[in-house]
Amino acid sequence: MKRHQILRVALLMGAIAYLLAWLYLPHSQVSRTFIAISVTQVFLFVQSFRIFLNDPSQKNRPIFFNFALFFFSSVLFLVFPFLGPGTMFFTGSDYVGLFFQEYISYGLYYALVALAVVYLAVDALLREFKTWQKYVIAVGIVGAFYGYYNHPLFTDPRYLYSTPDIVEWKVVDNAVSEFQAVNGDRMPTAEQIAAGVVLNSWSGNRKTGVLFPEEKVSRIAQLLPYTAERNYLILLYRPLYMNAIYLCVLCVGFALLFFGYQYMKDPPQGAYIERIMFLFLVFASLEILHAWSSIKSLEWGSFADMLQKGQYVSVFVLLLIGLFFTLRLRFIKSVKGEFYENELASRPSGVVRWRDALDNLVIRHFLDPRLESRRVLAIPRNSRGKSFTHTQL
Repeated sequence: MKRHQILRVALLMGAIAYLLAWLYLPHSQVSRTFIAISVTQVFLFVQSFRIFLNDPSQKNRPIFFNFALFFFSSVLFLVFPFLGPGTMFFTGSDYVGLFFQEYISYGLYYALVALAVVYLAVDALLREFKTWQKYVIAVGIVGAFYGYYNHPLFTDPRYLYSTPDIVEWKVVDNAVSEFQAVNGDRMPTAEQIAAGVVLNSWSGNRKTGVLFPEEKVSRIAQLLPYTAERNYLILLYRPLYMNAIYLCVLCVGFALLFFGYQYMKDPPQGAYIERIMFLFLVFASLEILHAWSSIKSLEWGSFADMLQKGQYVSVFVLLLIGLFFTLRLRFIKSVKGEFYENELASRPSGVVRWRDALDNLVIRHFLDPRLESRRVLAIPRNSRGKSFTHTQL
């Protein structure tokens, strides 16, 4: 049985097993966008893994192995509804959901996407380096960022409950409960709470003193909205949102570095890789926007609704990535694609620019159609008198 047949059988069996588990095993409810993103990323995992297996260029295989590794995390997300109280696994643990968010949703997930983007940029900038050297550089950069911002979670899995925001929220929330026990459901003012509590000033996670009365009132006014219903979850997960932003900013920075280098040097690159990198730039930017919106939100319910709508845009970007994955897979499995990628790997100086399906679409609809079968631009002759032309895909 061939590799692609084994992969299809494995996917079919996995899909049937998951459907049966969803029908018959206890699980928590999830949003439609959660299911849409998870299913889309499973598809992207399959496509990127197929590219990894079929790519004729040994240089490009690690790139798509990294993408496959990132999208494989979607399999872990599919397990999430079956974890925690009222579900199938870890029913006695109240913290399994929190730990999943810390180490998978906002940990492994963003570390892997950062690794995929950083490695691709390093591969473009340091073409002559060996693969293991590129991995050392990429893993070192991502590991340094990830370790610096996430190390408290590894020394204390319940670290989120000891952040200054949560410590002070507990003080204010208890004061609100005591006030309402005496005065009914009426909400106290910040001044009324400030008269009976003490809040500290902080340097990082270390207490440095006591807030002055004016500062205390201002701080209580900031925390009061989070005492209603489940709004405190925004404060609880705020460090995770910030860690996601840091790693996504790393992705954006290296994606811009990649395109800056492409603009200055215009080195040969595998088919559709530039398009894929651009879409990951958009994807990382959207993740920054989602995380920043989370930090600035005051109500958990409205935040969840807003996030769900924003995730539809992320699904659209992921589908575009899947489209270009599919186009590359189809190309490298063709005779001309295999020849082109091998030429690119063995004699890159002989290939300057190519035309892919998107280029041809732009030419067909926005430029002179007669250009479609001819050179669009011609590179000046080199020192040996040879001229390079655009190659159509």
